[in-house]
Amino acid sequence: MSLKSAELHVHPPLRSITARLTLFYTLATLIAVAAFTAVLYWKMTANFDVEHLHFLRAKAQELVEDFQDGGNQPSALLSEIDKETTAIPLRQYEARVLALQSAVLGQTPGMSTSLPSTIFPMPVAPSAINRTATRDWYKDGHHYVLVAFNTHAPGTSGSTYTVQLALDVTRDDALLADYRRGLLIFLLLLLPVLVLVGRFVTKRGLRPLERITRAANVVTPANLADRIPLDPPWPPELAKLVGVFNEMMERLDEGFTRLARFSADLAHELRNPLNNLMGELEVCLTRERSADEYRATLNSGLEECRRLATLIENLLFIARAENAEKSVSTERFDTREVCEQILTYHAASAAERGVRLVCQGDAWLNADPLLFRQALGNLLANAIRYSPPDSEVRVLMREYVAGGVEIEVRDQGEGIAPEHLPFVFDRFYQADPARARRGQGTGLGLAIVRSIMELHNGEASLDSRPGEGSVARLRFPGRIADTKMTELSSI
Repeated sequence: MSLKSAELHVHPPLRSITARLTLFYTLATLIAVAAFTAVLYWKMTANFDVEHLHFLRAKAQELVEDFQDGGNQPSALLSEIDKETTAIPLRQYEARVLALQSAVLGQTPGMSTSLPSTIFPMPVAPSAINRTATRDWYKDGHHYVLVAFNTHAPGTSGSTYTVQLALDVTRDDALLADYRRGLLIFLLLLLPVLVLVGRFVTKRGLRPLERITRAANVVTPANLADRIPLDPPWPPELAKLVGVFNEMMERLDEGFTRLARFSADLAHELRNPLNNLMGELEVCLTRERSADEYRATLNSGLEECRRLATLIENLLFIARAENAEKSVSTERFDTREVCEQILTYHAASAAERGVRLVCQGDAWLNADPLLFRQALGNLLANAIRYSPPDSEVRVLMREYVAGGVEIEVRDQGEGIAPEHLPFVFDRFYQADPARARRGQGTGLGLAIVRSIMELHNGEASLDSRPGEGSVARLRFPGRIADTKMTELSSI
């Protein structure tokens, strides 16, 4: 990938959690407050509209009653309108009375200039006055709600008159405008307060993360045994994180301990053959030797080199198995046939120790044949090495739960004490170092077996009792998952 294309994929740095939570808190609160105030504003506007309609409807009914009380004469209407509008400086409403052919019988003074009769809606019955029967009119900074209704004398021959009402709602509009300005000022003043409060709350809420950060900062290889204390109790959201962190520390502590032990064991295993090799060479070089003595020294050195080569190959196998990248190449084969081939290969060493080899059972297995041979061969070599003369090593194979295959290697050796069983599959672990010296073992055979079984998603176990022999088991699952490994079969 070119430098230019790599730059295109660089993501901008993210804001801190404190900044993001503060932003979200502020926005959420502002939206909630704005929505609440908007509902209040809408409710106030709706209430004003209801009050306006209620006033117009009540005033229309009142004028109709005045018309009827005045003998159904328009003069009664004009007198009532004049009394309610002319003498009052701040008129609440203005009115006009029209006869047929839109002849003006009377009106509030000055109404003809600001509220001509042509702008009013079509007249309706007083009881039919609603929002659809009104019209809004704006003139010279004033806001009017207009409505017109008919009233007539009883009987079919009575005259009909039209009354036009104009309600001045300018003061209500001013009140709503003041309310809007107040809300805007309130939201602007609320914004910095929300930011400060949000930052304070967020920092206080993230304090436990600072405790975790401080605990992680002091972690070194020298204090891997330390854990994040569970007291005082952690918030539920972080309790799981603390638990996972402590489990990680436990795994790291265990891994460093095993690595330290492995390094010490490796140094010990490498030192012995190297010391033997150097000692023999130094003794050989102290004086002139015969050809036979030089040949014997070289043969002994070659044997030590072979032991070193075997040790290195076994370590390389385990390292590759633990850092696997390729899939296990599995195939279906007859385990009985492969077992008999392995028994034939180990027949000579078994005969030297007077050990009989027996193969029982039959099963078909999906696995890597070479890795299977190596695992079974290591178990069989161990069983032969530690079996007494005139004893028997038996290999049994059978199918078990869910189509899996179980392989058992039973010997009649001296057995292993219970306290050693949990560690027999660890690298270089020797339950009895004298046994290793007797058989020239490296302590890696069972570790390799476990690595092979992990590559197959299987399980390796060992049961043993002192004086009763040992039983090693390999359990392969019915369906081997897509596990990963390097090209181990080439080792």
